[in-house]
Amino acid sequence: MFSSKGKKGISIVLVMMLTFASFISVPILANDSPASAAFNEVVAKEAGTWFESAFATWTGSTDADYKVYVRGKNILDWRDNSLIKDFLTEWTLVNDEDNELLVRVVDEARGTWRVDIPGLPKGEYEIQIRDREGKVLETFSNLQTRSFPRNGAAFVPSNGNEFAGNHKFALDGAVGGYLPDGRVNPEAQIIYVTEKNKETTFWGNAVFQTERGSTPNERTPLIVRFVGTVTGGDRLVGAGNGNITFEGIGPDALLYGWGIRTGGAHNIVIRNLNFDYWPNDAIELNGQNTTTRGSNYWVHNNSFGYGQNLHLANAADPDQAKGDGAVDVTNHARNYTIAYNHFNGSSKVMLIGGGTGSISAHYGTIHHNWFEGSEERTPRVRNGRIHVFNNLFEDVQGHPYHDTLLERNNGYGIGAAHNANVWAEGNIFDNVNFPFLRSRQGHARGYQSNDFGSDLPSGTPNAGYNHFFGDAPGFIVSYEAVTEGDFPETLEGFRTLADVMSGITQKDLDALREAALNLQPNVIDESSAKNFNVKEDVGIVVANDSITSNPNMSTSPAAQLDWKFRPSEEGVWPTGTAEKSQALRTEIETYSGAQHAAKVHDAPTTPVISSVVINNEVRSAVGDFIEAPGKIVVHENTFTVNWVNTDVLTESYEIQWDQGSNEWTTLATVKANARPASFITQDIDQFANLRAILAEAEEGGAYSFRVRALNSAGSSEWSDVYLVGELTVVDAAPSAVINKLNGNQNELTVTVTETYQNRKTHEISDIFTIKNNAEGTYTVGDYKVFVSTKGNTQIREISIVNE
Repeated sequence: MFSSKGKKGISIVLVMMLTFASFISVPILANDSPASAAFNEVVAKEAGTWFESAFATWTGSTDADYKVYVRGKNILDWRDNSLIKDFLTEWTLVNDEDNELLVRVVDEARGTWRVDIPGLPKGEYEIQIRDREGKVLETFSNLQTRSFPRNGAAFVPSNGNEFAGNHKFALDGAVGGYLPDGRVNPEAQIIYVTEKNKETTFWGNAVFQTERGSTPNERTPLIVRFVGTVTGGDRLVGAGNGNITFEGIGPDALLYGWGIRTGGAHNIVIRNLNFDYWPNDAIELNGQNTTTRGSNYWVHNNSFGYGQNLHLANAADPDQAKGDGAVDVTNHARNYTIAYNHFNGSSKVMLIGGGTGSISAHYGTIHHNWFEGSEERTPRVRNGRIHVFNNLFEDVQGHPYHDTLLERNNGYGIGAAHNANVWAEGNIFDNVNFPFLRSRQGHARGYQSNDFGSDLPSGTPNAGYNHFFGDAPGFIVSYEAVTEGDFPETLEGFRTLADVMSGITQKDLDALREAALNLQPNVIDESSAKNFNVKEDVGIVVANDSITSNPNMSTSPAAQLDWKFRPSEEGVWPTGTAEKSQALRTEIETYSGAQHAAKVHDAPTTPVISSVVINNEVRSAVGDFIEAPGKIVVHENTFTVNWVNTDVLTESYEIQWDQGSNEWTTLATVKANARPASFITQDIDQFANLRAILAEAEEGGAYSFRVRALNSAGSSEWSDVYLVGELTVVDAAPSAVINKLNGNQNELTVTVTETYQNRKTHEISDIFTIKNNAEGTYTVGDYKVFVSTKGNTQIREISIVNE
């Protein structure tokens, strides 16, 4: 079922610690069971589905040898809802010799196991857990999968592609290593990549070629599955090495510090992966050149944080303060669908065409993505015929360090740059500085001088410097462009017919208007509408006052409306009412991004502080974009708190300190992720602009720190207190005990318990011989303690004498 050709095993000083911040599964809860299990038993937790995969978790011995089986019924082909016959009709082993890593321990501390089973088309499934002798330990039933939405350009068979390029090598569209109906291709090789085995299974170039045939672009299908966190450097697939699916197994597959470039390969699928801390692009769909023009890419259900701060580390352009693009399309790539991804805090999210001559005319689809807290390029399009529909743009604010548009940061949603033909419908804009921009006109021509000293005009639209640099105008077809904009009634309504591809007639224009009127409306909130010029920020007419200078405009290729282009209508959700747009919002918030972690039931374990350091000042690199002596990235006398916690259930950490006042104050709550568990007690942005010093040391001071782990089920105990500076006694409490000796003599033990600012205590004791009913002052360490006794064994009075 899973493959007949599987292979086994297959400095952050200058880079700022910027944190980045799941899928709602359908849980099938098992009967209540004891909290622990014997070697051959399991404590079932839950099972569920995520699109075309099913999973189950249970608790048992980490040394056990479990076998997991699956079977299904009523399994349908998404293309026509026809029944898929002879597939998983009997119990089938999941973790055979070639797929052992589909069943794994995911929580050593609690003995939690998990199985993930991809490649299950829409249908009803059961999962069964057995011991090594075949005894059935648990069965999960009624697991209903749903099909991945397959819409748009990626699914146009390559031989049906009307744009120039090689049309031979993706005849089923973007399927990667799977069959068109969603099952694993039985001819596919499967490689499992982990942090432990990556050097031998993945980094060598041979991984994409070995035993896959000698003819480029016709190689045997390959599925590369990532398990857990995998670190490394950028990975280039290479031309001719297509027919590949890159996918994460479960909710915790993370590519940390690197990304994937397609390098001219055809038929590539990338899904269910988390990306963070990449140096360049997280994903680059690279078509290689105008001859190869790699095609049929499906990038879906991935989660993106943001990249490395190359601005401060290398004095690179400020645009790289959060790395480069999250998903960029370059070098004449074509026919891609980018869908159901979650971009959380990414900066330069999606550049389509790195220059006016580096991307040829092509068809692309962008839908059901969640752009949350991103800054710009969601997307920025050159030369593409792009259908952008049903995306959620939330808090797209840009940043102040490059360019400012009409006194606002330059955050924009959909940008139509050089010769872009964008069809935009059914998108939701919440708190977006500029929902739409078109090169050379409207708000794109209204920005002020930037931080590099340029003396540019500001204020008047179309008088300022072009936000898209030398790019010629782009075009945005939308419902609003017809109902509220300047969509032309006749051909004379164009500035010049040179702005339109040749051959258009009045009938063609009428048909184009009718098609635009059938689009779903875009939903723009009040904040976003403040800077939305419907007559110039969307539409197909180039404004008469659109100028070709400041800077000089590129003319090759010419910017012309492609009036013939029509995107596919499949998969578009309606947005014509508040209820319909809310349903779309719920769909995106629920299902975008990589698979979400299962609900946690236990609070996390307690972290351990490994060190707290009082910092010296640290500055950034210097270069073209940062003058000497550099920017302060770590401020003097702040603290760096480092801790250790391997609990996979931790979702965030709370850090507190005590300045010696015997009162704890919370400094911050930070999300748990793959970045080092460390916190600098300062608040700076990605450009090293200081917002606040949260905690700093003073001469002779002593400070206490503690950390606890948090998740939705609760919190851990506080860590042991970590003290920085000299110990100071904050309290000294005397006590005494009498032990009766012979006659009228007794043994008096006097103890002084010191309490320090870190809540630690220390006892100092001494023993004295006294008479009955005695009183006196006794020296215990550095303390003078007055003790009055009564009778043989009673303490009448005790106190420390202040001298």
